[in-house]
Amino acid sequence: MIRNKTWIPLFIFVVSFFWHPQLANSTVSVTAKNEPNLIAIGAMFNGTQLTVSGNVGLENNVLVLVSGKQEALTLKKKGKALGLLWMNLGDVHVKNAPSVYLLYSSKANMASSEQDHNALEKLGFGFEYLKKEMEIEAPPAERDTMANEFLKLKQKQGLYAFHPGEISFEQKNETEKSFTAAVWIPPRIPFGEYQINVMEMNNGHIIDTAQHELKVKEEGIPLMLSSLAFNHSLLYGFFAVLIAVVAGLAMDFLFGTGKGGGAH
Repeated sequence: MIRNKTWIPLFIFVVSFFWHPQLANSTVSVTAKNEPNLIAIGAMFNGTQLTVSGNVGLENNVLVLVSGKQEALTLKKKGKALGLLWMNLGDVHVKNAPSVYLLYSSKANMASSEQDHNALEKLGFGFEYLKKEMEIEAPPAERDTMANEFLKLKQKQGLYAFHPGEISFEQKNETEKSFTAAVWIPPRIPFGEYQINVMEMNNGHIIDTAQHELKVKEEGIPLMLSSLAFNHSLLYGFFAVLIAVVAGLAMDFLFGTGKGGGAH
């Protein structure tokens, strides 16, 4: 009888190992999709909207990140020579910078304070995190300034952006809600493959993720020119010269002697 009772603690331990009670704040696993998953860039492409949607737990927030591959860039450093004339003062080499970085957050106050920036940085997101990840060949005293100028340039091009509070929700049932993020794809986006990461957040922690791919390709005239440049460089050069000559003749006709503007 005593020997049989010794199995009771062992039985409880085995059951507790395989069975875990569901926590009160447990959530439905994040599901997400993006439409479209293929963007074609033609001669008249002026940007487009990408819709990222899915379901998360009722009490949770969402981060959506569209990012490109890391690349190495060489930029021109401008400044005043002898304190008088603005000119190029050399090259600045930047490494480990994503070609595109579009971050959307459901929390409107995600970037309103230094604490919010620090929280994003600890999670591995945001511009402060990018500044630390990038490699900039510059003197230590100039590195922070160079990083800020690089980020400003990318934001001006529309390739880097942070949009807090621009993800909408709609409750579906007692445990989950749907979300929708309208992500603006800028006109200057390079063709290639991009990652769409959706993070489900709870109390400042990532509790689930979903990943998708976005492809951006050329079509029409840009595709033809790109194909000529890489595969038929001689023919591409001929067409480039021909276009320049035709454009010059057209300008001369409109604004030169052909319009009665007089001799050159």
